[in-house]
Amino acid sequence: METTEPSVLVGILRFLILLCCMGGAAAMDHWQRRVPNDWWIRWGVAIVFLLCIEMMMIGADLPILLMTLGIIAWASISVLGTPSIADIKAGSKLDLAVSLWYILGFIGLVSSLFLHGENALWIIGFLADAPIYNSANSTDFMYFYHNAHLLLDLIGLSICIGFIELAWRMRLLHGGADAKALMIVAIALPWFGHSVSSDLTIGVLGTTGVAPPMISVLVWSAVGFLLLPIFTTIRNVSNGVKSPLKMIWHAEKWKLDEIPGKHVWILSEVIDDTDGTRKVAVRMRPRRKKEDRESISKHISELSQQGETEAWITKKHPFLIYVFPAIILTMILGDPIAWILLELGQ
Repeated sequence: METTEPSVLVGILRFLILLCCMGGAAAMDHWQRRVPNDWWIRWGVAIVFLLCIEMMMIGADLPILLMTLGIIAWASISVLGTPSIADIKAGSKLDLAVSLWYILGFIGLVSSLFLHGENALWIIGFLADAPIYNSANSTDFMYFYHNAHLLLDLIGLSICIGFIELAWRMRLLHGGADAKALMIVAIALPWFGHSVSSDLTIGVLGTTGVAPPMISVLVWSAVGFLLLPIFTTIRNVSNGVKSPLKMIWHAEKWKLDEIPGKHVWILSEVIDDTDGTRKVAVRMRPRRKKEDRESISKHISELSQQGETEAWITKKHPFLIYVFPAIILTMILGDPIAWILLELGQ
């Protein structure tokens, strides 16, 4: 009977902690539309600790560990902020600690590239001759191989963190909780699995590729978004709402007294017609401006004055609601893009 490696068990434990973290965050985002920074910090510390333990178990050396901590320091900007020289001079211990964290991470990056860069290029086929060939025995070979492989994984993790940061700054991710959640996912699942003597990994039932698991999580989340119009259409038809077609796939009709207090956008609105009269129009997309309770009440009151008892609305769906099940699908079914390419014979 094959024995499960301790590093695999640590990886599974990290995955379970990630599920607890994201499950709670998804619930808070659904009910409160807010996930406090303390939530990410508490769970993040546990995830980072287990990640470092697993890396040491699979043979990571000190430069690789420091590089890992440097990447995590970069991701921590979203919750801890950026340290400043002024705050350090003022005696801020947190800013001083984070600054030293950055310095150690940079040292780890340079050292890792110097020690394992050529071997990493050999693994991906960009270099024919590498220092790994000078290994005196199989133990040294495995040491160089695993650290070079970890370097590639960490480069992939860095690209993921950079992508999330860019998407956040460009407002492709509208909520800070969304960006922090994806960073936690990227750090908790930097690879699908590492195993030296067995084929047992976290995502054994699926097809995996070279892309980090976070990319697969995004793809599975997008699949959930694509299914949403189908469910919305079915719900409308079952409620007897079969037209107009341009609305029933993304919006629903609610009674006006059901709208206050709900996380929705109102698409029905009262506008001035060309002849100076007031009429009710329906928008395909909600307005970008943020509405508070008073503006929503005024909106409903105007519709009521026009004799309307119902309004078209579209629900605000928190992104984390889709990310949470996408994590499970990724770890069970693997990378959907790799699976499609495999089926196409690529």
